[in-house]
Amino acid sequence: MSTSARSRTRALLDAALPPPGEPRLLALSWLLKTVGSGLYLTTSTLYFTRVAGLPVHQVATGLTVAGIVALAGAVPLGRLADRFGPRRTYTVLLGVQFATMAALAFARAFPAFLALILVFLLAEQGSTAARGALVATVGEGAVGDPPREGVRAWGRVRLRAYLRVVTNIGITLGAAASALVIQADTEAGYMALLWCTALTYPAAALPLRWLRARETRTAPAGKAAPTGSGWQVLRDRRYAVVTLICGVLSLQAQVLSFAVPLWVLEHTEAPPVLVSGIVAVNTVMVICLQIRFSRGAEDDHRAARMCRNSGIALLAACALVAFTGGLGGWPATVLLLLFAAALTFGELWLSAGSFGLSFNLAPEGMHGQYQGFFSLGRGAATAVAPALIAVLCLGPHPREGWLVLGTLFAVTGAAAPWALRVRGVAVPDLPQTKEAAGQTN
Repeated sequence: MSTSARSRTRALLDAALPPPGEPRLLALSWLLKTVGSGLYLTTSTLYFTRVAGLPVHQVATGLTVAGIVALAGAVPLGRLADRFGPRRTYTVLLGVQFATMAALAFARAFPAFLALILVFLLAEQGSTAARGALVATVGEGAVGDPPREGVRAWGRVRLRAYLRVVTNIGITLGAAASALVIQADTEAGYMALLWCTALTYPAAALPLRWLRARETRTAPAGKAAPTGSGWQVLRDRRYAVVTLICGVLSLQAQVLSFAVPLWVLEHTEAPPVLVSGIVAVNTVMVICLQIRFSRGAEDDHRAARMCRNSGIALLAACALVAFTGGLGGWPATVLLLLFAAALTFGELWLSAGSFGLSFNLAPEGMHGQYQGFFSLGRGAATAVAPALIAVLCLGPHPREGWLVLGTLFAVTGAAAPWALRVRGVAVPDLPQTKEAAGQTN
């Protein structure tokens, strides 16, 4: 390869990837973690029922109970990330997830399954908070550091948007790999896949070794990070309102994963393969457009308007799908593909707006507890979504139910700009100190 060709290749890679160093290491860790998520999401229920021998209702009960209880760990584990550093906390939690996933290979009784899955989901909840704090740390790494020639500065929102693209790629790779095991449908295959999933956690921890360890990198150079109550996020009304708004809008994720398969198969004459087609449209659009849609979300007001746009797009999506019931195959297919596009536009705007607001409204040095609290919105939505969607969209009056759900999205999104006027918790800046700029853990 000629020198000019190598230069062009490097330029293309630099344009497609985050800046060299810590952002790329974090992206690699993220990719390995999400490949494991793709493996787990597609085969875990099959493993617990076919290999571990647990009844379906026990698996469902255990996952529901553990998922709800694990929400309580979000803020306390986020505080640990603020106190001991997000890199260190995240690494430890990845180790906990590896240990519990490996132990699940030997669980054959419901009590053991419930205990292990509870610890696993607690660690996952804490990992979400620690990862958010780590993005806040790495995404602002250029602050106070001398710029390097040819290296673009990526802020938190853009880095988080890129990592969401990585999430879609990783889960797709994991799901594709698991398809072979599902096709074979053997106990040995499911067992091997569980161990491979477990190994993705220490693999994701390995690139973190080269991230610089410090308690915080989010305070400007020469200033100490602001400090406040360890439970300050619980008194921050503005952040609570924003969390609620983004949580309600995040119901759209469950529309795609829960409602769409049942709706297409039971309420329309569209071909069943369209379920995979809708997921493919969603995945490709997110991979191609998420970074572009996230531009400008560093500004609070633009991020709030993105949430408002999300609500409008989700209303359009719900209106489209509402009229597919009873349609012939081709008309239903066309409307469902338009629904997939509108739903994904809503998802793109929501992701961008929520990234911006969740980072911008959190005091520096407290991103762990704030990101942990923010994750409660999506967690609660995930818990209530199946029952809510079943009643509204899959019940006796589905058309009206879809329109009610769409109206809920639109009204909630419209409240986002207003939420910025809710009074938050003021944190006074501390005096400048020489030690603050070089504080490490």
